[in-house]
Amino acid sequence: MAEKPSERYRVAVFDDYEGLAERAEAYAMLTQRTEVHVYREKLDSDADFKTALAGIHAVLLMRERTRFGEKQLALAPALKLISQTGRTTVHLDVAGATKRGIAISVTPSDTGGSTFELTTALIFSVLRRIPEVDRRMRTERWPAVAGHVLEGKTLGVMGLGRIGSQVARMARLFNARVLATARTLTPERAREAGAEAVPLERLLRESDIISVHVPLNENTRGMIGAKEFALMKPGAVLINTARGPIVVEPALIEALKSGKLSGAGLDVYDQEPLPMEHPLRKLDNVVLLSHRGYATEEILIERYHHAMENILNFFAGKEIKLVNPEAVKHD
Repeated sequence: MAEKPSERYRVAVFDDYEGLAERAEAYAMLTQRTEVHVYREKLDSDADFKTALAGIHAVLLMRERTRFGEKQLALAPALKLISQTGRTTVHLDVAGATKRGIAISVTPSDTGGSTFELTTALIFSVLRRIPEVDRRMRTERWPAVAGHVLEGKTLGVMGLGRIGSQVARMARLFNARVLATARTLTPERAREAGAEAVPLERLLRESDIISVHVPLNENTRGMIGAKEFALMKPGAVLINTARGPIVVEPALIEALKSGKLSGAGLDVYDQEPLPMEHPLRKLDNVVLLSHRGYATEEILIERYHHAMENILNFFAGKEIKLVNPEAVKHD
């Protein structure tokens, strides 16, 4: 789509919670060539979306922070491009966008290193009770809080892909035993990461710490519920930096309240942002993060840059890789 000299396209950047979009290298060029509106807060109401999408030709979305389905598409009659950061499209109505002639572009994935780092931080935060000690240091002279070591424990890794494999190798450095399960995992591939391939039931029964790294799909939604928590060791720890709906939240809350789980480290939830009144916020034995796995300055700025480049190239008529190339009509 070549840009007409007399036409100035309008771009909306949604969910820039961290305020980093303006630091992307391509931002200056984008503001020179288009009219850019950046939204720092999540838009929830139809009225807010209607106002934000009025006359907008391109939307830049950060990961899955905003669901963009039929309702949102209907509120954006001028929309020509959804520039998505990362490669996921589970939150998008791809078929609906294609039908309306709205192209969807994505950006390269990162190595998963940032999520691996955060997973490691959560494991030790829960085991050593670091947030609890930190809070109590403000009100007590010398909190006598004893945690646990990873050494000698069994870590169960659900999903041994690019992130899960790094977590497994990390655990081996601390002399932990590692079990792993995944839909297509072979014993050979597990051994390469220093793990033993086992069925899910055995992993749940034998692991002291369970770390979730499977993708969210129809097979993994609700994968850990009341039945699975019942199989776990008393006092086990759950870490989830994958996706919230993989774990049944009511069952998780009950396991934390009953002591079946001694603790949990969570970066993802069924509903994000997590509602202020959510019961997880009231529990002392859970470490809560706000979906920070990928959200480092380095990765966010890089993704914004690539997504902005896609917008610039699209309106300049240059070829970009599209999820749905059939949405673009060629003369």
